[in-house]
Amino acid sequence: MASEDPVGEVARRFAENLRIAIGEQSVRAVAQKSEVAHVTILAILDGRVWPDMFTISKLERGLDVDLWPGRISQ
Repeated sequence: MASEDPVGEVARRFAENLRIAIGEQSVRAVAQKSEVAHVTILAILDGRVWPDMFTISKLERGLDVDLWPGRISQ
């Protein structure tokens, strides 16, 4: 469900992009490839945490995909 808060919407779309990029892979496999703890990945997917730039970079490199959704218009 879309967020009315533009910042929250960026976080939601990031998590959705991550979910799509993970696809059929296990979270543990993605964690190993990206060097991000699997519990951190699960927390991002569940919306419990917002990733920092370091984590975003590691996930994008590990998955070889752009995950950042860009600016959300208000």
